[in-house]
Amino acid sequence: MRRGHDGSDLVVTLLRSTRLLPLCASALLGVLVVAGPIALRVRLDVLDATLVLHLAMVTLLSGAAFVLDDPARSLTEVLPIPARAVALFRAGIGLVVVSAGWLVILWLAPHTTTSEVPYPRAGLVVEAYALVVWVWAVAAHVAGTRGDGVGGQVAAPFGLGLACLLAVLPSGLAFFVTPGAPEYAESRARWFVLLATGLAALAAALAGRGRLRSRRRRR
Repeated sequence: MRRGHDGSDLVVTLLRSTRLLPLCASALLGVLVVAGPIALRVRLDVLDATLVLHLAMVTLLSGAAFVLDDPARSLTEVLPIPARAVALFRAGIGLVVVSAGWLVILWLAPHTTTSEVPYPRAGLVVEAYALVVWVWAVAAHVAGTRGDGVGGQVAAPFGLGLACLLAVLPSGLAFFVTPGAPEYAESRARWFVLLATGLAALAAALAGRGRLRSRRRRR
């Protein structure tokens, strides 16, 4: 019985120390970016509707950078679980909020366009996840190397910069492509490569964070 209480207390402690408020706020703002044209009865062409969707996505992800922050590091360092497990728990909770916001944005997107052609959304799903894993990789690396366990202040502008960089790439290397465009299928492959490399970078950052925590404990 005591183990059950210890487990629930651990979950509550991790939930209370996870910075979800910035992500929840950015998710709401991201949804409002797409809902605005619908509420105002502004109908966009497919290109502009896709631009609005991508703006909403970047807005949503701006708050995700703070999920892996460890403002209560002095408390979490003495928990009976490794630092990697703490970060993965927080990432999992953050992923639920990101997924919920992103699905609402994708659901609303077709309602912003005047096009009678069905708006394909399945290929767009990967984009938010490819960006968020890179944001979390940077956040985890910075949090692991800094003494305060906080990396969101660096990861947030990194995510914005990465999105801007991807947006200005030439057509042959484009990531942000309007659904239905000739280069759309090729751009999906690039997004999956970005996702795979981001997952590898996140795993490496979390492993390094765990080693640093072990060294601090031995001192």
